[in-house]
Amino acid sequence: MEGGGGAPPEVLEENESGCVPAASHGANGLKRSSWGFLFTGIVGGTLVAVYAVATPFLTPALRKICLPFVPATTKQIENVVKMLHCRTGSLVDIGSGDGRIVIAAAKAGFRAVGYELNPWLVWYSRYRAWREGVQDSAKFYISDLWKVTFSQYSNVIVFGVPQMMPQLEEKLTLELKDDARVIACRFPFPHWTPDHVTGEGVDTVWAYDVSTVRGKRPRPVRFQSILEM
Repeated sequence: MEGGGGAPPEVLEENESGCVPAASHGANGLKRSSWGFLFTGIVGGTLVAVYAVATPFLTPALRKICLPFVPATTKQIENVVKMLHCRTGSLVDIGSGDGRIVIAAAKAGFRAVGYELNPWLVWYSRYRAWREGVQDSAKFYISDLWKVTFSQYSNVIVFGVPQMMPQLEEKLTLELKDDARVIACRFPFPHWTPDHVTGEGVDTVWAYDVSTVRGKRPRPVRFQSILEM
């Protein structure tokens, strides 16, 4: 009988064939496409952020000589400050990391400078110096240590690795003045003889006076020789 309560013939035909209306299919596709773009954007942004943060840490490792960031221990800092006792003049930390050695030296009365290749560590060091109230006497710069001349410094702190110590030894021998002192942490210089050594294990610190390295330290006067004159 015509005029019954069923759905229109065209709708029944679509439902029976299992087809989805074109309008509904387009809306679902657009929704999936939007979620896909959003997900891609989130993943891409995360990768860019990770790359931006990690690159300064990974780039030094790709160099010929890697100088990784290893924070100084409290005992190492104490031993460095001990080796600076009665010393004066400017101070530089080669590969200053997060700035803790420079800040400790500034608190001990030195005008201290740190050179570090990683910009994130330099910015963090500046923040720490400001927080500790020594921002006027503790300065940090982004630079490759091989491109810096250290002749103006009387005290040099080095947290190096064995691969770099021979070359750094030659560089400092050429650049430093006779009254300068070099303090090496964790690893000693291969050819220099230290004037003082303190600490144990990873906290060992070696102090080298450049006058001794060059053989220019005055020999002590023997009292017997004076009496015989």
